[in-house]
Amino acid sequence: MASEGASLGEEGFGSAEGAQVQYSDQQVDNIAQESHVSGDAADNGTEDGGEYDPESVTTWSPVQPPEQESSASSQRQSKPKMSGGFLVEASDDEDEGPTNDAPNATTVLSHNHPEPSTTSTEVNTPTAPVAFVATPIAPTPPIAGPAASSNVTPAVTSLDPVALLEARVKQDPRGDMDAWLNLIADHRRSNRLDQARNAYNRFLEVFPQAADIWVEWIELELGLDNFVDAEQLFGRCLMTVPNVKLWTVYLNYIRRRNDLNNDPSGQSRRTITQSYEFVIDNIGVDRDSGNIWQDYVQFVKNGPGQIGGTGWQDQQKMDQLRKVYHRAITIPMLTVNNLWKEYDQFEMALNKLTGRKFIQERSPSYMSAKSANIALDNITRHLKRSNLPRLPPAPGFDGNQEFREQVELWKKWIAWEKDDPLVLKAEEPKSYNQRVLYCYKQALMALRFWPEIWVDAAEWCFENDVRDNDKEMGTEMLLQGIKANPESVLLALKHADHIEVNYPAKEGDKSEYAKAVRKPFDDVLDTLYELGDKVKEREKLEVSTLKQAAAQEPLQPSIEENDNDDDDNKPKRSAMEEQIVAIQKAYAIETQLLSRTVSYVWIALARVMRRIQGKGNQTEGGLRKVFTDARQKGRLTSDVYVAVALLESVVYKDPVGAKIFERGARLFPNDENFMIEYLKYLHSKDDTTNARVVFETCVNRLVSKPETLSKAKPLYAYFHKYESQFGELSQISKLEDRMAELFPEDPKLNYFIARYSSERFDPIAAPLIISKAVQMRPKQLVPAIEQPTSVRNSPLPVRQEQSPRPQYVRATASPKRPLGIDDDELNPPKRLARGSSPLKGAAGRRLDQQRRNQTSALHRDITFFLNILPPAQSYDTTQLNPAAMVSVLRDTVLPDYAALKAATGGQPRFPNPTHARQASGEYGNRPISPYGRVSSGSSGYRNSPLRPDGGAGYQAGPYPPPDAAGNQPAWSQAPSGYGAPPTGQYGGYRY
Repeated sequence: MASEGASLGEEGFGSAEGAQVQYSDQQVDNIAQESHVSGDAADNGTEDGGEYDPESVTTWSPVQPPEQESSASSQRQSKPKMSGGFLVEASDDEDEGPTNDAPNATTVLSHNHPEPSTTSTEVNTPTAPVAFVATPIAPTPPIAGPAASSNVTPAVTSLDPVALLEARVKQDPRGDMDAWLNLIADHRRSNRLDQARNAYNRFLEVFPQAADIWVEWIELELGLDNFVDAEQLFGRCLMTVPNVKLWTVYLNYIRRRNDLNNDPSGQSRRTITQSYEFVIDNIGVDRDSGNIWQDYVQFVKNGPGQIGGTGWQDQQKMDQLRKVYHRAITIPMLTVNNLWKEYDQFEMALNKLTGRKFIQERSPSYMSAKSANIALDNITRHLKRSNLPRLPPAPGFDGNQEFREQVELWKKWIAWEKDDPLVLKAEEPKSYNQRVLYCYKQALMALRFWPEIWVDAAEWCFENDVRDNDKEMGTEMLLQGIKANPESVLLALKHADHIEVNYPAKEGDKSEYAKAVRKPFDDVLDTLYELGDKVKEREKLEVSTLKQAAAQEPLQPSIEENDNDDDDNKPKRSAMEEQIVAIQKAYAIETQLLSRTVSYVWIALARVMRRIQGKGNQTEGGLRKVFTDARQKGRLTSDVYVAVALLESVVYKDPVGAKIFERGARLFPNDENFMIEYLKYLHSKDDTTNARVVFETCVNRLVSKPETLSKAKPLYAYFHKYESQFGELSQISKLEDRMAELFPEDPKLNYFIARYSSERFDPIAAPLIISKAVQMRPKQLVPAIEQPTSVRNSPLPVRQEQSPRPQYVRATASPKRPLGIDDDELNPPKRLARGSSPLKGAAGRRLDQQRRNQTSALHRDITFFLNILPPAQSYDTTQLNPAAMVSVLRDTVLPDYAALKAATGGQPRFPNPTHARQASGEYGNRPISPYGRVSSGSSGYRNSPLRPDGGAGYQAGPYPPPDAAGNQPAWSQAPSGYGAPPTGQYGGYRY
């Protein structure tokens, strides 16, 4: 290990580079310094070793078109330039005479980054490949202004439609489905059959499960009586495309080739029967296969023999027909109800006794299939079972939401099949696996370019050990998914992980083991690098097209020379430049995404190779071989250097990790994330001195330019947290002062809070509960509607008592609207005179009383009782028990007024000693009221609405009982003087 570390230090990280590096460290530092000076190139934090590292510069270059090889060879002699993680020639537009000033303008725009115009920022992708643009063409006249913004060259517009379609197909074979279909249709309309067959063949190589296209091609051959070609096509597609329409065409072909009218030996019927069985075994579980089942039943019925006969041929026909029915009625399909009715008629026509027996035995299976069919109708109601797959739209763009909804519907159907609603897993596991696998295949026909479905299908096959002719279906699913999505990192990692876990000879030759595991990584990396080349080519094509369009217009002054010029030509020039900036920004984002993806694949490969081959070296495999290959390939971000350095340091305790960090600091000087990881590494090694030097160097470089000032904030935040935990207070204060000066928009208190908080808890912002009643008051679920303040619930003002009567508003029986008390608690205003009520007389009182009785949920007597009760805040002695009071009110039986009047005949009813309810006179000896000396005999109950007549009422305690004849005694004089209630306090009218 020591020798390997020494060799790596000498070859890759020492003071002098080895044979694989053609530039010295000083040259590398110069390149890094140039990238720092240039601005945005190093600021993105996504530059790779290929941009700064000599290995990647000398070993990789973009693929040049054949027409540009000579110019590219001459450009390689000049000093290479890097932009967006790709190698760019020193002068991309040397051969463009009319646009000599275009590179300078482009450079200025790339540094200044002006805001693009809202009307000209979007530029469509050109529909022609590079070959058509690079072909020399005759000079064309100047085009109009609107055409100048187009990215289609005049050479492409002169081509015929077939050539345009071919160009579109070549440029975007998986995405431009419309171009494929139009190309095939054009060949068929023009009767160019050979070109049509060629187009069909190329299309089906990209979309091998497009059943509709297979059917079109087969029907084309059958229409021309090319039976041999049709059979070859059937052999290519039948077993891989489980589509009802395609298999129906196959059945029709078999029946066409086997004539039943001229079949003395019965061979044709046997062939057709075998074909039906073959079709049903493969797609009979499809819920759209009902027509095939019905055709099969009809085919058996039309066979030799008679249903209900006694001959052996008749019995054979009945057995075969019963077998077909038994299989059909257990499948949830659209025609299951019709098949069950036919089966019921078939059994009952033969023998009612045995028919009922068979029907009773098969009824549970039919009911399960029927209910499952209803469930499938609900699941697949909005599902589009297409076999022409489309690429998934990017998040946030048109069609993405609809595509995601379709994905969820397919997942829902698959989950429904996995739940086994037909109860097949325990008794018929083969049928259960067939149904789930068939559902996965149907989903993959529509979602061919959705890698998650491929991985899900492979995982299910691995878990259930699904095999087809001793071939593991899980591995087959992964391979087919990688073929459909070669750029999918998910499928590549899943395949490599499966090989690493299940490789048969792990303990044998490690090199073969590592080679087998590395193959999926290499394949996906090659695809990603090719995508990067195509992205760069498209960017160059769009920019050069715009420049060509601008070159055909009259030459205009540059922006720098016309800053204060109001010439009309300025907007045209500015619009073109803004389009170029918009194109560069869009492709920069795409390039950055590809660079990060490539880097993380290299990181995954490095970890896998370390597990298999260990540290290794730069030539014989292992971790260091992967790192060397990654640097040679280029397009890396700083994540690769961080991951490899940590593996060297943590796993092997090798000082080479520090050298890798040093190399990364030179390659990515403005990458704040890398610098934070570098600081963490130095702090883990207790190298605080170098950590402070790295921090000061990096932040000083970042704050020197306004465009990189925001990148310094994460570095300050990390170092402030470290100093808060392990540093001195003076250093913390100085750091906070610097942060406050650089970032004045941030609250200064946040810096102080950050000293004592962590990612998991903040003791300063933690809400401490002092009073639960005040601080933890529950929220109202329904917003409360403001109601006018009730007289009984409103707080009363504190006044000096002028009389011993109670200090609350008395109840009134007036039908007029009550005048509410103002909300002012201290100084309520004087009451204003009320207007005359619109309801006057006895009729108005009756209407008002009816309204009150209807709106009140309680009995009118209870309402009256509640009205005369004083408010709760008036009690200053023993409080009542609310629960007991409610119980008394709830359990007390109150007579209805009409029933009471009918029972007494309108006469007063005197108290009965045996009655459960005693007269109100028992309350005559109640204690003295706290509101004044109120006489017990002057109770307001005699004016209660319970009185059946205004002149009579229940007797109270202070009055003598009636005589034996029932005559009323004379009323005693009402009390007066101190403590007597005012006249008419509780009203005096009759109900």
